[in-house]
Amino acid sequence: MGEEKKAEKETEEEIEKEVAAEILEKLEEELKEAAVPVAVTPPEHTKLLERINVMDHKVEFVAGELWQRQGEKIGFTIGLLYGVMIGILTYVIFLIA
Repeated sequence: MGEEKKAEKETEEEIEKEVAAEILEKLEEELKEAAVPVAVTPPEHTKLLERINVMDHKVEFVAGELWQRQGEKIGFTIGLLYGVMIGILTYVIFLIA
């Protein structure tokens, strides 16, 4: 019986080694197939990016101009209010004196 158990263990170990070797071979093949591809951008992609950049610059320019006009309007209103307040203050000072 002892010899039969030893023989069974040896065959099991051999089978495990064979299975491990097969698995390693399959993994090596998969790793070779899964190599990192080199990506090259097609000319259409670069043209598209250039067009998007041009449109982005136009949008930024128009948005900046609109904000500048809005700031000028607000500045004019604030300046007008300060001017009226200073005018009324000087008028009252001259009436008192």
